[in-house]
Amino acid sequence: MRGALLIAKKEFLELSKDRKTLFLVFVVPFLIYPAIFGMMTKLGKRDADQHRNKPSRVYLVDPSDALGPLLKADPRKFDLVARPEGDLRQALRDQKLELALEVAPGAAAALQKQETFTVAATLDESERSSELALKRLKESLAPQEKAWVQGRLQTLGASAQLAEPLKLNVQNAADEALEAGKAIGMMLPYLLMIMMYTGSMQHGIYATAGEKERNTLLSLMATRLPRVQIILGKLLYIFSIGVISALLNLLSLGISIGIMGGGSANSLSAMAAIANPLTLGLTFLIMVPLGLFFANFILLMGIQARTTIEAGSAITPGLFLVIFMGVFSMAPGVDKMPFLAYVPVINVCMALRKLFSQQFSWLEYLVAFTMTVGLAGVLTLVSTRLLNREKALFRA
Repeated sequence: MRGALLIAKKEFLELSKDRKTLFLVFVVPFLIYPAIFGMMTKLGKRDADQHRNKPSRVYLVDPSDALGPLLKADPRKFDLVARPEGDLRQALRDQKLELALEVAPGAAAALQKQETFTVAATLDESERSSELALKRLKESLAPQEKAWVQGRLQTLGASAQLAEPLKLNVQNAADEALEAGKAIGMMLPYLLMIMMYTGSMQHGIYATAGEKERNTLLSLMATRLPRVQIILGKLLYIFSIGVISALLNLLSLGISIGIMGGGSANSLSAMAAIANPLTLGLTFLIMVPLGLFFANFILLMGIQARTTIEAGSAITPGLFLVIFMGVFSMAPGVDKMPFLAYVPVINVCMALRKLFSQQFSWLEYLVAFTMTVGLAGVLTLVSTRLLNREKALFRA
């Protein structure tokens, strides 16, 4: 095994000479995620503040003045404007106003007769400002409607409770930690697989097909090291880069989520509840065979390619498959399919999803771990045997 460690050391030394790659691998993840999430948080707060402090522009047609006083009573929410020129729908799409209301002509008379009247609302549902205007309208109408109903009941001499036969008190059994755990558990397996595969991919191509293009593979084979040791050394390097890349990206992502949470006590306590040593340890433990499985595939495809372009073409379809499996694991209802616990790679996603959502099953985790270790071991054996042949290493 000493020879494999020497080859892995040699690959890391070559990597250390490339400062640009070192910066992209080890520094950029700590810059890009906080920058992206910080910008998203800042822009989201700015947009929310602008909408909250800006009244919704409403064009109101109300011949009997049934809703006019209600909307004029709160100028912080509604600004009644004149009808814009041209088509009303186009004016909404052009954001000249947020909401157009047309109240039935006999609305006031209908109220006096205790009858129902209609209000037609037109808005652009693709715009957040129009959705906010409709939400504000519903919030303003709710207490007014209740007052009208109670007034009618009082006129009839009936109890006001007729309009409210029950009160529903809702209690959330899931605490903030559970909600955060389910959200993270849904995304984490997908992110882990993508980060590990992409992290290993480029460096794997450089250490395999790139070695051929640089004409250094023959010199490496001329050393006293057994060929199997050389192959295992490259495998160890590709695997290590994938795991390191995934860990760095996840650490940066965790910091960024903390930034988005605003550092509140509730968000910090929720993160602390799910990021306990056992959860993190089990996550890392199952990452190891999964990363080894990916590294073997990349090594097997890369070492047999004649050029880096050919290696990229052979390895890239694996990335599409990883993306597909990751997206599939996030689909609603897949965690209710028991047979997925026996499907390779996807069972890792399911195990991690249940681990973070506090629905952990030791049996499913052990099945996923055992299957992944077995697949990684078999693929390691296959790749070392195949790549031990002259034909595989020196394809013309």
